Amino acid sequence: MIVNPTIAGAFTVAACFAATKQWTVSLRDKRRIKHAISQLIRLKELIDLSQQHRGTSSAVCAGNASLTGKLTFLQQEIDRFIAASENTDMQKLPQWLSFVDHWPRLKKQVQQRKLTSHQVIRQHNAMIEGQLSLFDDLSRLYNLHHFMLDNITRLSELCLDTLRAAEILGQMRAVGSTLCARGHGGGAETMMLSFQRLTANSRIAELLRETAGIRNKELIAILAGQNDRIERDTDLLLQTIDQQVLIEGAITLSADEYFKTATRAIDTVLNVFSLIINYAADNHAKLN
Repeated sequence: MIVNPTIAGAFTVAACFAATKQWTVSLRDKRRIKHAISQLIRLKELIDLSQQHRGTSSAVCAGNASLTGKLTFLQQEIDRFIAASENTDMQKLPQWLSFVDHWPRLKKQVQQRKLTSHQVIRQHNAMIEGQLSLFDDLSRLYNLHHFMLDNITRLSELCLDTLRAAEILGQMRAVGSTLCARGHGGGAETMMLSFQRLTANSRIAELLRETAGIRNKELIAILAGQNDRIERDTDLLLQTIDQQVLIEGAITLSADEYFKTATRAIDTVLNVFSLIINYAADNHAKLN
C-alpha cells in the first residue's frame, strides 16, 4: 500500500499538534492545582493568625498586659495578609468579604478595650467559623473536593476536619488563657471551657479514626507516628485543664504557660494538615 506523502505529513503534524496541546493543557492544570493548593495553605495561615489573636486579645482584655506587644504584632500580620490578598480568587467569595468587613471593627474594639474577654472570644469564634467555610468554598471553587486520598477519603474533607479539630483546641486556648490571666474560675468562661473540653475529646477521637483509616500506603508512611503525637499533646492539654484550670479556688498556672501547652497540641494537629496538603501538592496527578 502506497501512502500519499502529503496525507502522511498531515497526520504527523496533527499528531504533534495534539500532543503539544495535551502537554500544554496538562501543564496548565498542574499550575492551576498548585496555585489552588497554595491558596488553601495561605488561608490556613490566616486561620492560625486569627486563632492566636483570639487567645492573646482575650487574655489582654482579662488583664494580662504582658501580651500587648504580641497582640499588636498579630494585628499587623493579619492586616498584611489582607493587603497581600488583593486581586486573588478569595476576594470573589462572600465569606472573604464578610471577614474583611468585620476585622477592622473587631481590631478597633480590642485596641480600645471595649469588649469583655467573653465577647472577644465569641466574635473571634464566629469570624474563624467564616474562615473555615471560606476554606470549603475555595476547595469547591478549585474543584479540589474531587481529589481522593484513597477510595473513600476526600482531600478537602480531611483537611477541613483537621482544621476544625485544631479550632476547638484554639477555642480552649483562648478561654483557658482568659481564666489563667484572671486567676480564678467561675462565670461563662468556666462553663464554656467545660463544654469545649468534651467537644474536643470527641472531635480529636474522630480525627484519629479518620487518619488511622486512610488506605494510601505512601500517605500512611508520611503520617506514621502522628496520631501518637496528637494523643500525647492533647491528653497533656486536657490534663492541664482538669488539674490546673477547672478547679475550685485560685488558678496559679500562668496564662503564658497555659497558652504554650495549648499551642503545642494545636501545632501537632496542624502538622497533620501540612503533611497531607504537601503530599497532595506533590502527587495531585494521582488524586484527581
